[in-house]
Amino acid sequence: MRVVRWVLLFAVLAGLGWLYKTVSAIAGHVPPATLLRIVQKPQDFFWGRERVNVLIVGKDYNRDSRGMPYTKNARADTIMLLSLDLAKRQAAAVSVPRDTYVVAPDGIGGKINGTFSRGGVELLKQTLEHTFDLTIDHHVVIKDTAIKNIVDALGGVWVETIDEMHYDDNWGNLHIHLPKGRQFIDGEQAVGFVRFREVNTYKLDRWGNRVPIYPVRHSKEEGDIRRTERQQQLLRAMAQQAMTPQNLLRLEAIAEVVFQEVETDLSRPQVMALGVRFGRSGLRDLQSTTLPGQGGYYGGVYYYNLDRQRSQALVDWLLKGEEEAGRRLVRLSVYNASRLGGVARATASRLEQQGYRVQRTDTAARPSEVSRVIYKQAAFEGRAREIQQLLGIGELQKDPEYPEEADVIVLIGSDLGQRMLAWGQ
Repeated sequence: MRVVRWVLLFAVLAGLGWLYKTVSAIAGHVPPATLLRIVQKPQDFFWGRERVNVLIVGKDYNRDSRGMPYTKNARADTIMLLSLDLAKRQAAAVSVPRDTYVVAPDGIGGKINGTFSRGGVELLKQTLEHTFDLTIDHHVVIKDTAIKNIVDALGGVWVETIDEMHYDDNWGNLHIHLPKGRQFIDGEQAVGFVRFREVNTYKLDRWGNRVPIYPVRHSKEEGDIRRTERQQQLLRAMAQQAMTPQNLLRLEAIAEVVFQEVETDLSRPQVMALGVRFGRSGLRDLQSTTLPGQGGYYGGVYYYNLDRQRSQALVDWLLKGEEEAGRRLVRLSVYNASRLGGVARATASRLEQQGYRVQRTDTAARPSEVSRVIYKQAAFEGRAREIQQLLGIGELQKDPEYPEEADVIVLIGSDLGQRMLAWGQ
C-alpha cells in the first residue's frame, strides 16, 4: 500500500512539475511569485481593469510580378474588436467590414482597411477609437501565414458552413473547395474558409481572356458579412480546439507557434492571464456580430456605409458593457399564434417595460400550441435567453434564415396566450 501511495505522490509531483514548466514557458519564464499572481489575480496584469478591449488585425498580402506574396504596405484583411470582461469571464467580438467608409484622424476619407496601409495599427486603432468613442487597450496583428500554421499546430478545427464554397485563383494560389455542413478542416482549408468572398464568375482562356461562366452557381456564403461571421467562428473554434486534452499536453509548442505568427503589445504574462481567465470556457459563449450597415457603389468604388446609430449602440453594448444599449439595439418582433385577440400587444407592452423596443406586432401566419423565441445571430443569444426567461417561454432556437427583418422573434402560442393577456391588464 505504501508503494502505491509513493507512486501516486510521485505522479502528482511530476504532473505539477510539468504544469509549472509549461505555464512558466508560455508566460516567459517569469518567477513563481508572478505565476501565482497570474492565477490568483489576472486583473493585476491589466492595471485592475475589469474589461480589456483588443484590436485584432489580419494582414492582407499583395503579389509581385512573379506571383510571390509580400505584405509591405498591405491593407487590413480582417478587423475585429475583442472585448474581454475579466470580472464576469464573458467575451464579445465585433467585426468591422474592411470596406467600411470612415474619415480617419489624418483627415483622409476612404475604406477603413486603408488606414492600416497608411499608418499601421496605430492609425487604425485611433480611427476606431475616434469613430466609436472607445478605448482600445491592446492590439494583435496576425501575419498572413498565421491561420494555416496555427490551425495545423492545433491538428485541425471543427467548423460549419451553410452552403458549398468553391473558388479558384491560380495567380493568388488560392483554391477553395468546402462542402456544406459541419466538417473538420486543416490549415490550408481554414485559409479558404476565412478568405472566401465569392464564387468564380469567369475563367481564363489560353490567351488570358476572361470568359464568363454560365450558369453561375452562387453560394449563401458569399459576401463580406458572411465572411466576417466565419472569421468569428474560426476564432471560437481555435480557442475550443486548444483546450482539448491532446492539445493541452502540447500547449507549450502550440503557444510558440502562436507567438511566432502574431505581432502584439500584450506581454506573455498578460497573454497567460487571459488564458487562465478564459481558458476553461474556450470562448465557447463568445458573443459575436458584425457592425450593421449597407454596401453600395459610390463613384465606381464599393463602400460599406455603417448604420451609425445601431453600430454605436452595438459598440456600447458589447464592447463597453452597457446592458441598456443592448436592449435598445435588439430589433424585436412579436407574433400572436394563440388564436386569442390582443396577445401580441400585451406581450410587447411587457417587453417595453423592460427597456426593449418592439418594432412590430402582428398575427402569426399559422397558429401554434407552443410558444418559442427565435434569434438570428449569435450576438443576440443572450438577449433572446433573457426574453425567454422573462416571458416564461420553453423553446429557444437559432435560425439565421428565418424570413423576418428582426434580430429576435417572439411567437406566443396557445400555452401562454392567457398569461400574456393577464399581464397586459
